[in-house]
Amino acid sequence: MITNIITRFAPSPTGYLHIGNIRSALYSWLYARKNNGKFILRIDDTEYNKLNKKYSDYILYSLEWLGLYWDDRVYYQSDRIEKYLSIINYMLSNNLAYKCFCSIDRLNNIRNICIKKGLKPKYDNFCRNKNFNYKNIPYVVRFKNSLSGNISFNDFIFKKIIFNNNQLDDFIIQRSNGAPTYNFCVTIDDYDMSISHIIRGEDHINNTPKQINILKSLKYNIPKYIHLPIILDENKKKISKKNFLFNIKNYIYNGYLPVSILNYLLNLGRFYMNNKFNNIYEMKYINNLFDLNKSPCIINNKKILFLNKYYLNNISYKKIKFYFKYFIINNKIYLNNIKNLDEIISFILIRSYLIKDIVDFCLIFNNKIYFNPLLILKYSNNNSLLILLYLYKNIFNLLIWDIKSINLCIKKLIKKFKKIKIDYIFKILHFFITGKEFSPNIIKIIFLFKKKNILIRLKYCIKKYLLKK
Repeated sequence: MITNIITRFAPSPTGYLHIGNIRSALYSWLYARKNNGKFILRIDDTEYNKLNKKYSDYILYSLEWLGLYWDDRVYYQSDRIEKYLSIINYMLSNNLAYKCFCSIDRLNNIRNICIKKGLKPKYDNFCRNKNFNYKNIPYVVRFKNSLSGNISFNDFIFKKIIFNNNQLDDFIIQRSNGAPTYNFCVTIDDYDMSISHIIRGEDHINNTPKQINILKSLKYNIPKYIHLPIILDENKKKISKKNFLFNIKNYIYNGYLPVSILNYLLNLGRFYMNNKFNNIYEMKYINNLFDLNKSPCIINNKKILFLNKYYLNNISYKKIKFYFKYFIINNKIYLNNIKNLDEIISFILIRSYLIKDIVDFCLIFNNKIYFNPLLILKYSNNNSLLILLYLYKNIFNLLIWDIKSINLCIKKLIKKFKKIKIDYIFKILHFFITGKEFSPNIIKIIFLFKKKNILIRLKYCIKKYLLKK
């Protein structure tokens, strides 16, 4: 077994985590746990203008919800600014970096010239060996990149990757406002935290040679790199934190199970996608963790939804109740007046795809129910009044409360109003009892209401919506 494995997940708090971020966190967590190592959580929050404590807090909340617990304390880059600046000063003193006083206009001009020539835009190293030290003129600090040779690294998935140093420019490591940049900060952090394996998305491959060159210049150890193939949406566009459909808040809000999301992500892009694990701790025993296709992965939310339905019907009822309670507390939903809640959940469970589906069905049995005004106009007529009055009378006279008795009651109603289409009769019943035009077995729903409560619901609808005032 490999020893001293330390991985990290280092998101920026610029929005809610999306499915690609979660995938990187999952693989980092799994590789550490698989090798009896450590998993570090670091919040890369040096971009002051984008910093948002709400997002930082939700990152922690999301990982806890998924079960991706980290080791040690949470690290914040914003706590380490002095460290970064001290190393930048060291690099300036040792000719590893330099101050660049070039104006924005000059930099834009260089960029335009490169584009016209069909070249990749890059800095022309004008300030590299000038030793300028102007006062009261803004400057950035640039890393003194090697002008020749190659940088190569062996990626676990993409194999050997080679960059020519002449493809890179002297990139900025400190902005004109004094803030250190992303590539510099993460490099110093990864060294200080003894990160052995950096597992992240394929879109970071171009950052890797920059980070390796910084490490080499400081004579630091270089970690191993694993870049996960990029995830695209169903239109083959890169997903982002701005797309609510693929961010973790959406999945939590709609009542997905963590095990469904994690199973989907673990199998995404894998050559053999038939693994189903009951919990995250089983996942660490998967063989060939990084046996992934190099091609971009196309996310399919329908598959996640069907996988969620599978787990809703294959995990213990105790866990279902845990996630159910978690959902209603998190969304401030109150269902305290429903005494036969377990019976109702058990009925709707097999028909549900999400915890939200279960909760929405349970809300039908609450004292208060929302009726769509447009549907009230559609069904508020004399036929509805007569049907509900007849149903109320027959249910009131029932001596035995069971499915058979309720079924007979409905059959009498249909026979009584034989001139009205059966389909329309059922729509009336569905709407005034559940608030919806369509719902599962209305006879079972009436039974689940219990006699007292269904009479209250029918009486309320008759008085409020059907009797002419």
